[in-house]
Amino acid sequence: MPVRSSLLPSRSLHRWGALAGMAILLSGCGSALVAPGAESIVGTSSVHAPAATGTPPATPALETGSTIAAPSASQNALQGHTLCASLQSHAMLNITLLFGQTRPHGKAISASEWRDFVKNTLTPAFPAGLSVLSAQGQWQNPATGQTTQEPARLVMILTEPTQDVATRLQTIRSRYKEQFQQQSVGVVVAPACVGF
Repeated sequence: MPVRSSLLPSRSLHRWGALAGMAILLSGCGSALVAPGAESIVGTSSVHAPAATGTPPATPALETGSTIAAPSASQNALQGHTLCASLQSHAMLNITLLFGQTRPHGKAISASEWRDFVKNTLTPAFPAGLSVLSAQGQWQNPATGQTTQEPARLVMILTEPTQDVATRLQTIRSRYKEQFQQQSVGVVVAPACVGF
């Protein structure tokens, strides 16, 4: 699903039924991170993502080119030590990539094309594992106001916060945009406690 604006206040992800390999994911509320060069960001501010049972704490606006930062001291206390340790898990990054499955003039990306992209691009970048979820995406063209729906794939990746994560993500996103004539590939990055 092409992303048309720098923030996505009206877009919400369709149901998240499965998580990567029965992982325990407890992301840091009120935080969002983004890889450098990202043209779109989904954050968790109270303005853009009200919770069903209340509103999460407001977070600073994220901007294109923000970097993946180390968790704050309070996040480390919550995730890195107390919470993660109590769950016999450890701090990692929870990454979700959002891929539209329709080319600009309506031609669908075939199942075999998607499998080849997973095999040749996604798997080499994150060989330890990932999960692919089918979804129905929706976005509004800011120039015309027209709302468009299309099939989408959400790719969930749990990984250590290494120095090359941003580069690997940008390579994936660039290849997909070029190969399938997409304007954008969405990316969401959040800290998480992960245990298998």
